[in-house]
Amino acid sequence: MPACWKTLAAPLCAALAIATATAAHAAEIAFSSQRDFTEISLTIKDTYNANPDSVALEITLSQDAQQRMAAASGAALEQDLTVVIDGRAVSTSHVQSVVDTPQLRIAMPKQAVMELLPSLLGASAAANPQGAPAEPAALAAPAPADTHAPLLAAAPYVVQAQQVTPPSVSESPAESPAEAAPMPMPAAQEPGLAPGVPPDLAMTPAADAVPPPPPPLAIPSWALGAWLPTSATPSPYAEINQGDPVAIYASAVDAINCNRARLSILDSSNARVRLRVAPDSQCVISGVRVDRLQLSPALEPGKIAISLYAPQDDINGPPSKESIYRRR
Repeated sequence: MPACWKTLAAPLCAALAIATATAAHAAEIAFSSQRDFTEISLTIKDTYNANPDSVALEITLSQDAQQRMAAASGAALEQDLTVVIDGRAVSTSHVQSVVDTPQLRIAMPKQAVMELLPSLLGASAAANPQGAPAEPAALAAPAPADTHAPLLAAAPYVVQAQQVTPPSVSESPAESPAEAAPMPMPAAQEPGLAPGVPPDLAMTPAADAVPPPPPPLAIPSWALGAWLPTSATPSPYAEINQGDPVAIYASAVDAINCNRARLSILDSSNARVRLRVAPDSQCVISGVRVDRLQLSPALEPGKIAISLYAPQDDINGPPSKESIYRRR
């Protein structure tokens, strides 16, 4: 089981792997670790990692950063895109499709991680001139000079309309009504509004309030970790392993023939977790070409039931294989 060190708490770990490379004329997408990341994880050691000199940086993007990443990857299709974090170029990869998921996984050399670590901890957030996309411009931009020009220009017309005065008491009673100055008609008050309250200030319907978005799905802690399969009928001396060991991460599943396959959460509760494996992963566990997994807590503490579903299996029906697993 890899040792995972986290610098920010959030419900999800990263799900998208980006291979480190260099390119002379690559497009760039810049992030600030303090403003654009809701979660940062470093996988310092991974038994299944083919390159022991690299460290996996797993990040979860904020909603704004995710939209910027989708736009940048869409504009750089079939081109190289460089990811810049806190002013440092950390990876360059060839974009084959639009990246519209909030999770990113970047394999970086250990030396590059050591240089980036202080800014990830927030010690040098001020040294990131490229991380914040638009905040300095928003603070420095003055209000346009002509913002209130229509109101100032309309004032003379309002004053002129009020110059007509009603007849005084000293006027002759014989004066004809046609010669008297007309009284200005008061504006009709909209029903339901308090007198003297402008309609645009009084109309604040509660129906326009947008409810907060629901929290993202996450795998419960009881399902995370490295698991060893056990026999349904253990021997009197020791439990017998039947199947492949499985490691469940927040956004990936690992096994002997399933190298860090990306996961998406179908539903999650304290009683059951259903996961879908990325279709391009070619994940095989205990002889089953896995398309979906179901995790359920077992009656015995420290054990769970893992159901393996092949692409042709109905998720609501019986799985291709199911075993009880204990913590490794």
